[in-house]
Amino acid sequence: MPKEIFVHRSDSIYDDSPAERYHFPRQYLSRVSACVGDWIVYYEPSKVRDIRGYFAVAKVDQVVPDPQASGMYLALIAPGTYLDFVNPVPFNGPLGVVERGVLNADGKTSGRA
Repeated sequence: MPKEIFVHRSDSIYDDSPAERYHFPRQYLSRVSACVGDWIVYYEPSKVRDIRGYFAVAKVDQVVPDPQASGMYLALIAPGTYLDFVNPVPFNGPLGVVERGVLNADGKTSGRA
């Protein structure tokens, strides 16, 4: 079972290439490092035009410092493990959020849900 969801935007300021690497700041290092050797799910947030929701899975091979940017890291994706979903899975359905486990006590998403 995946340990993390990697949020990817097509208009991201990060140097992501979902099939190869996920670029992230130091504040997420412990979370991403815990994923080494495991599968993650990619998610495109609702703020993106023509969103896909959950759109792919991949296996994290290793985490390395970004040689180009201090305080940044790269989660390197194991070759051949990136798999696009045939049909992306939406975050929201006709009745609201599909995954009820991301809701807070008020029934809303907040923060890094």
